[in-house]
Amino acid sequence: MATPDTYRTHCDTFTAAVRDLCRTPAIRAALERGHGRPVEECDRRAHGVLAPLARGFGARRAHWTVAGLIALERPDRHPLDLAALHTQRSALPWYRRPNIGTSLAQAFTATPRDRDNAARRLRALTHLGPEQLHRTLPGLTRRLLHQAAAPDFAVLLSDLAAWDTHRRTVGTRWLDGFHLTPALTDDTEPTPHTTDHPTPAAPQHPPP
Repeated sequence: MATPDTYRTHCDTFTAAVRDLCRTPAIRAALERGHGRPVEECDRRAHGVLAPLARGFGARRAHWTVAGLIALERPDRHPLDLAALHTQRSALPWYRRPNIGTSLAQAFTATPRDRDNAARRLRALTHLGPEQLHRTLPGLTRRLLHQAAAPDFAVLLSDLAAWDTHRRTVGTRWLDGFHLTPALTDDTEPTPHTTDHPTPAAPQHPPP
């Protein structure tokens, strides 16, 4: 069975492979149509490319959802150097990489009111069941990308894989990520999320 380090390496490998696949417009479109839906409702072409990448690591819904979210990235539309950002993040220790809470803090903290609204949105997110969470993430991801606060999809994959059994732990870490990220102003730069808590080990999944 996969160790935590092995699982995290897999999450990076998976997200990088999906980005490569998204260079083909037809595959990108097939993945994007998933929109957080159950695996059984996704485009069959998505199964053909994702099943080999996820094999042996379980959490198929998490893999399919994250692949669909990655397909929302548009390097020619978003105000980010996405390739450089992904390279930078993958070089950080896992516990310093941003989670959804960090991304929300970076995206919606221009004013105290924005920060309060983002905090309420995050608290609601941490109480969602798996089905609601997966279906909420595409809309949230679009907003984060538009605000130049792209999620770290490898970290999100690990978190979604653990959601069923470790929701409170993951949700608490998202809240930490939000509240420990300084409010951004025009003269400050985003900083990686730091915490004293390493990412909890991903659940051990049998091969599909």
